[in-house]
Amino acid sequence: MARLDRIVILVVALVVALGAAPPLATADESSGEPPSVTGDGSTADAVATRTWAVELTGAFFVESWDMNQFREQLAGGAVSLYRQLSPRWAIGFEAQMLHVNQTPANNVLMPALSVMLRWTALEVGQTSVFFEGGAGPSYASDRVPDHGTQFNIVAQTGVGLSRRLVSRVDMLGGARWLHLSNNGLDGRWRNPDIQALGLYIGWRVH
Repeated sequence: MARLDRIVILVVALVVALGAAPPLATADESSGEPPSVTGDGSTADAVATRTWAVELTGAFFVESWDMNQFREQLAGGAVSLYRQLSPRWAIGFEAQMLHVNQTPANNVLMPALSVMLRWTALEVGQTSVFFEGGAGPSYASDRVPDHGTQFNIVAQTGVGLSRRLVSRVDMLGGARWLHLSNNGLDGRWRNPDIQALGLYIGWRVH
């Protein structure tokens, strides 16, 4: 089975498994007592984990290996909607718009829609360390890479940090590996891929 097939199947399986899992009961819920309240009147963090969050981020990627005829650079932004499934797991739906520099070939705009999973590995005070990964389809304004196709699958994985700034607003950033390929849908010789490394930074409102 092709590598991208395995990535997509893994993402779908994790989404189904995590989405079917019941919300974790908090200590307050288990005891039948009202949720505990912090000094500013908000409920405890364990209750707040079952919330939605919106993220606005900007990113920049550079093709780093398995080079094509031209070295592509990708830059753009994303709007993401995340749902906290448990204190450590979250699922997100990420809409990206990337500008792909293929000079001297045509530069293109490439929208992509990905399902992302995020696991919080460590929390120290107001700072969290997380790992993330996901994949989804994209359809560019022209062939990308050059001699490829307009339709591709975008897979991303990486590590990031988030830091609480003020109530309900976090700053986050991280490093990602991005893989773009059409998975040989238009033949072996029309499947030049992009293997890129990049950074992103942005804000989360929850």
